[in-house]
Amino acid sequence: MTRAPQCLTVLAPIRPDKESGLRGVLRAIGDDIKGKDLAAGRTRPHIAFVRSRHIHFARFAILNDPDRGSNRSRLLFTSIYDGSLDAHLDELTSITSDMNAIWGACEGYTGANDFPSFVSACAQEPAAYYIAFRDETVESITRAIDARRRGQSLQDNGGPRVRIASNGRRDSWLRRAPRAAPIVVDLVRTVVRSGFGHVFHGTSQILASLDRYPLFRVFNWITRNQIPPLKSHYSSLVLDQRAPFESLAPGDEIPTRPAAGSPALREDAVAQNQLTVVTVIDPAHLDRVRAVMAAIDSYARRLAPSGSLIGISTIHFARWLVIDHGRRLLFVSDYDGSWESYIDEFAEMILTGLDAIWDTSFGMPPDGARDLPAFKRFLRSHQVPSDLFFAAYPEETVLNVATDRAQ
Repeated sequence: MTRAPQCLTVLAPIRPDKESGLRGVLRAIGDDIKGKDLAAGRTRPHIAFVRSRHIHFARFAILNDPDRGSNRSRLLFTSIYDGSLDAHLDELTSITSDMNAIWGACEGYTGANDFPSFVSACAQEPAAYYIAFRDETVESITRAIDARRRGQSLQDNGGPRVRIASNGRRDSWLRRAPRAAPIVVDLVRTVVRSGFGHVFHGTSQILASLDRYPLFRVFNWITRNQIPPLKSHYSSLVLDQRAPFESLAPGDEIPTRPAAGSPALREDAVAQNQLTVVTVIDPAHLDRVRAVMAAIDSYARRLAPSGSLIGISTIHFARWLVIDHGRRLLFVSDYDGSWESYIDEFAEMILTGLDAIWDTSFGMPPDGARDLPAFKRFLRSHQVPSDLFFAAYPEETVLNVATDRAQ
């Protein structure tokens, strides 16, 4: 059985006075992600992602590092890859022309030979991790794309209709049953760690807007679990959208500093987009955050059908991480379509789930995701622009992959 794609999240402190130079290097690579300048003979630091055969998605971003000082920053690197971590790091090193130009700006980096130990020291474990297709690799997805394009080309040229051979990976409850079996163990472990009250409250909050599923509808009816009434019929959003982002509440933070010549959010360049959000957790509710994350992770790993997270069919990969010793929540997602449609779909399909995830973060609107304009402002104010974003199959949507698998 194919091993599910793995995720890597690295947070490395940037050396004082190195942020500007590092951002310039990353931006230049991000602006030429396909390596056209390199092919034209222009020499500069470059990561030849197009040579990779195992990286699904990758990004670099620069975050504030408030725990180390008001003017300090840190480098975020995230990737989704096939195979082992050692093989991934070897490949990443081999396709990077100048490791020191990037990682040399970080504290603790001593050279390419010690890159694995540096990554190990800076890596963060996800609290919840969702994979749309657990048994698809970069190779299998790109092979299906090539086969579909060849078939379409033959048809366009008057040839016979070509049916792509099935890869035999149609999803079913029978196939999901083995990975669903340990869900009871997940539940017991989470109750022991976070307490029954936090587990019950967090799970109930997620399920309140999921009456479209018979099992959850019965649970909500028995427990009288429902979406709470609005505190106000008016949005709490300040209408001046031109105002710069600032902390939304006491204890809140803006996760990154504006940079001159910023590439903005690198959205809508291809069929896929990326989202990186950092929020500050109310320390009084850390156990509830961990319980909610455990519920999401268990569902994503044990029960979610291929290509769908509670009915949302635009997410390739998503992960949540509780970082900085429980002080902050990091969300990293690779998805299809526009930012607006992505958040709208989340709000439509799992409204109270959004509240369960973020209502323990400072700055969340009083009515949570039900006040959608204010919730979008909350996400935008905590979003971190990526200086570099790579997608191995940039025009392939989740629905495309699902269609290819069903052929």
